[in-house]
Amino acid sequence: MHLQQLGHPPRGGLANVAAHRRVLSTRGAGRFAPTEPTPQPPPPQVQQQSQQQSQQPPPVILDDWRTQAFMSWARGPASIRFAGVRPSTFAGVRGLAASSDIAPEALVVEVPRRSAVVLAPKQRNPCPDMVTDDWWKSAPWFAKMAAMLLWHKSRGSQSPLALWLAQLPADTGVPVRWNERQIAALQYPHLITQVKEQQREWQQLYDDLVNKGTPPGAQPPPREDFIWAMSCVRSRTFSGPYVGSTLQDRLRTAGLVAVLALGNTVLGLADPQKTLSAAIAVLLFNVLYEVILSRSLRQYAICPLIDFFNHSSAVQSEVSYNYFGDSYSVVASREFKKGEQVFISYGPQSNDSLMQYYGFAEANNPHDVYVMTDMLRWVTAVRTVGQSRLDALRASALAVSLQQVVIQRAGFPAEALQAIRFLMASDKEAAAGISSFSKPVSPDQEAQLALVLADVVRRELEQLGSSLQEDMALLNGGGGSGGGGRKGGLLAAEAAAVAFRLEKKRVLTAVLQGMGA
Repeated sequence: MHLQQLGHPPRGGLANVAAHRRVLSTRGAGRFAPTEPTPQPPPPQVQQQSQQQSQQPPPVILDDWRTQAFMSWARGPASIRFAGVRPSTFAGVRGLAASSDIAPEALVVEVPRRSAVVLAPKQRNPCPDMVTDDWWKSAPWFAKMAAMLLWHKSRGSQSPLALWLAQLPADTGVPVRWNERQIAALQYPHLITQVKEQQREWQQLYDDLVNKGTPPGAQPPPREDFIWAMSCVRSRTFSGPYVGSTLQDRLRTAGLVAVLALGNTVLGLADPQKTLSAAIAVLLFNVLYEVILSRSLRQYAICPLIDFFNHSSAVQSEVSYNYFGDSYSVVASREFKKGEQVFISYGPQSNDSLMQYYGFAEANNPHDVYVMTDMLRWVTAVRTVGQSRLDALRASALAVSLQQVVIQRAGFPAEALQAIRFLMASDKEAAAGISSFSKPVSPDQEAQLALVLADVVRRELEQLGSSLQEDMALLNGGGGSGGGGRKGGLLAAEAAAVAFRLEKKRVLTAVLQGMGA
């Protein structure tokens, strides 16, 4: 059973919308004109992998006492199986380096469920001395898991997870913990709005915990600790089908069935062949029942050591749940050479999602998009549109088609193109209704549409605050020497913001280049 990384918004959120939208192909053939929507395929995986390997910084093995103690705990009491990987940093970013060559399909890490932090469906409050049952029932899953982390942390060395908790980073690097200036450096209105909404939501969760969720006589955790715990949870949790029984439960069931079958056979109460068939049927029924039931129930899990894996769109390795071993595992999807960073995939996520929940942007991310928050503003700046036409658009089914416009490198959503065609049309043409503009009208009008779109993209780029070239210079050392949490002279949060906005400008630049603009 495959588990899904949970940093991104729920299904239907903007991180996933792009994959379900039709887009305008921006590959011209000597003409500056759009064509009928055709999604652009992502780069070949092999090419991505070779580029990734050539761009990887060398690993620096983590050998501090916290990491050593954690790895000893992983090998010993936690019974975590791993081979060929070591915790390391890559240009200051924690990850796992291959300590020897890893073959495709090799088991890399396996974590028993008992050694993970797991939130089951309708789980009872495991920390009643920290949060009330009412708060627990109403809190979202990530706040519950944050409370679980803080409860374990409050127990100190008495917690079985103490050595894992001790090596978690104090700075999770996610924008929800940034200040106003750092957030503004993203230069991307859509994500800036999302992060500020997240900050308000998390503040409200903490206020509810303080005012209504803390048991009498108990002290609520400090705000920064609670925010830190939620950011740890959001950046480390996977979700997948829930299986209620543990390995011990299944072994007990199998043992009981075996004893009953043996007793029936010894006492001559039933035919041995029929007894064996019945025993097998019971065991198969239990397995099938749990597998079918798990499709409607979800669990959330943070797995020590697996949480070291970083994301790459160029690999297919995922976290899976092993039913018969009651464990979570990662199997290599391709070969990894010694010294190379070993990646897994968090799923097809845009840089909006990766930045908001993990604190980084993936260079040349094939799933990246640019969300233009108010495209109508630029359209009306480029072309004069009468008020009656604007009113007709707002009264139609496409009223919001020019708000939150999800643009891929391949082009624009079909709904946005339809709305702009309608706005550009003559009064005679517009009289046919907005539905008549769902497809190209004429080559000349499509050429005019392409000119408008190119101007819209240029205006969006011009108002972002810096150019792609300026951002590249900042990251490449334009501000001073590195070190001390710096990249190219920038502090970690500043470098992350610049790297993110650089990728957004690459998306828009690719749109212009594809149109021949």
